[in-house]
Amino acid sequence: MYQPRYPSFSISPRNFSASAPRGEALQSLADADSLRSRFFSWRGASGRRYVCSVFQSGEESFIADVTNGAVIGVAREGLATRPVCVFLAQERAAGDRHALRKMARELGVAEWHVHFCADAATLRDLSASLLN
Repeated sequence: MYQPRYPSFSISPRNFSASAPRGEALQSLADADSLRSRFFSWRGASGRRYVCSVFQSGEESFIADVTNGAVIGVAREGLATRPVCVFLAQERAAGDRHALRKMARELGVAEWHVHFCADAATLRDLSASLLN
C-alpha cells in the first residue's frame, strides 16, 4: 500500500454506516446549480466548520500541486459520503501525482475535498472528527 511522505490518516473498512461522519452541502448554494457540487463543508472535532472546494477523482494533478491546505479523500455511495483519508498538502515532487492516483484507487476516492490555507491544527481537528 502507498506510504506517503506527508502526514496521512486513513480508515477502513469501506462499508458505509449510520455512525459514519457526515459533512454537508452548503445551503447558501442550493439554488446555484453550477456551484452546488463544487463546495462542501465538514465539521472538525472542535465543532468548527471547514468549507472545502470539491475536485473529482482524476484531478490528482491539481491536488498534487496544492501547497497549503487540508485534503480529504471522500468515497461516495449514492448520496452518502465517507472520508477515507485526510492529509496536509505540502510541496511534493511531480511523481506524487501517480501516488495520489494509486491512493485514490486503493481507497475508493471519488472526490478530493480541499480546505485551503490549512495548518497542522486544522488537520488534527478534521482528522479527530472524520476518522475516529
